[in-house]
Amino acid sequence: MSVKIWQILEGPIEVDDIPDTEHPENATHFCVCKAEVNGVMEDMNIWFESFDDAYTWQTYFQKYIEPLELEGS
Repeated sequence: MSVKIWQILEGPIEVDDIPDTEHPENATHFCVCKAEVNGVMEDMNIWFESFDDAYTWQTYFQKYIEPLELEGS
């Protein structure tokens, strides 16, 4: 499966701000992203273990238009 992240639509958002959201055990933050999955565009939550990790993605998309390709997808 090929996954490319093109844009962050919202976030970083702290998982505690949305208490009923299912999330990975170690996740503290997430971003709602515009993703391309096998050539089809969709909105996708991407989970992070820290605010700093999520913020790094956010700042990447403020500077660049190239997508991030997720490894192992």
